[in-house]
Amino acid sequence: MTTTSSTQEYIAPAASSNAARTKSDSLWRISVILALIGLFIAGYLSYTKLTNTEIACVQAISNCSYVDNSPYAYLGGYGGVPIAYIGFAGYAAIFLTLLGERRLALLARHSKWLIFGMALIGFLVSGYLVAIQALVLHSFCQWCMGSAVTMTVLFGVSFARLWRALSAEPDGEEAEQA
Repeated sequence: MTTTSSTQEYIAPAASSNAARTKSDSLWRISVILALIGLFIAGYLSYTKLTNTEIACVQAISNCSYVDNSPYAYLGGYGGVPIAYIGFAGYAAIFLTLLGERRLALLARHSKWLIFGMALIGFLVSGYLVAIQALVLHSFCQWCMGSAVTMTVLFGVSFARLWRALSAEPDGEEAEQA
């Protein structure tokens, strides 16, 4: 009988650990997919800036050209760095950090904080740019809005991943008692 109860003691924590790992893996996969979507959107907008081509846009819904050619589409106004380049760099940094957390010990320990920080900055910048489109330009770019939605969801998922990781860590007192 003691063997059965001790066996169950070892099986139960392993099962709950596997369930937590599965949830963590699904949030990681969602983060990777969102980062790839963001890379695609920011990559397309960067490509149009590099080649000086018109953005494919449904004109009945939005006016991407007007938004993209405004001074707000550049860091520092006209002549500055296009915001699309900064967005691409941000999504690339998040994507590479997500991949690196599975391969590098340093990133495995700190990646959730890094990703949360990058996504928070992206979320705040996206919110600012959406406000500029609504309140100043009175016009929206569907690609920019797609990026803002993607970054908002990525921020939410990064918060959930960080929350889950912090909830799983024992407190200092609990660790000393164990």
